[in-house]
Amino acid sequence: MAGTVRELKDAAPPMTAGLYRVAARGEPIPFAAMAQALARVRVDTIQGERPNHARMGLIKAYHLRKWRQEGAGMEGQLKPEVNADLQDRAYHCGRLLAVLGKLQTSALGDVGAGVIQRYYAAASTTPALVFGRLIRGAQPHLSKLGDQRPGLKVWYERQMSEICCRIGRPMPTTLSLEDQSLFALGYYQQLAALWAGKGKDEDEKGDE
Repeated sequence: MAGTVRELKDAAPPMTAGLYRVAARGEPIPFAAMAQALARVRVDTIQGERPNHARMGLIKAYHLRKWRQEGAGMEGQLKPEVNADLQDRAYHCGRLLAVLGKLQTSALGDVGAGVIQRYYAAASTTPALVFGRLIRGAQPHLSKLGDQRPGLKVWYERQMSEICCRIGRPMPTTLSLEDQSLFALGYYQQLAALWAGKGKDEDEKGDE
C-alpha cells in the first residue's frame, strides 16, 4: 500500500481495502494501483532519490499476476535480478538509461541534476525522441574514460551495444503506462546490478 503513495498516511481507504482483497485472494493487482506506484517512481527518480523497493515490487507483481492470468508464459522472464533475455523492448530501454546515467557518473562524478533527473520522464514515455541525443551525448564521456580507464570504456560500450541490440530498430516511439512500468523495472534492476558491480569483465579489471 505504501508503494502507491508518498506517505502511508496518504493511503485512501478504498485502495487499502482493494489491495487487501488482492493479497488475500491472489487476484490481479488493479491497474490504478500500478499506475499510482509508477507515478511515485517517476517522482522519486527525477528528484534523485533511490528507488523505493515497495513500489518496484508492486509493479513487478502487477505484471507477474497479469501474465499468469493471461497464460502468456511470460512470468518466468521477470527475475529477481536483471534479465538480459527478457522479451520486452521497454524493459531494455530502462536498462539503457541506467547504463547511460552510470556512464556519466563514471566520467564526471557527481554533476547534480544529470542525465537521469533531466531525461527520465521523456525517455520513459517517448524513447525514440530522447535516446539518440543521449547516446550522442555519451560519446565525450566514453572518450574521457578512454584516456583514463580504457578498460572501463570498453565495458560501457559493450553494455550499450548489447542493450541496443535487445531494443532493436527503430526505437519505440511511445510507451503506454504498462510499458513505462516495465521501463521502470528495467531501469531499477540494471541500476541494482551496476551498484553491485555485476557484469564487469577482464577489461575493466585491467584498470585496477
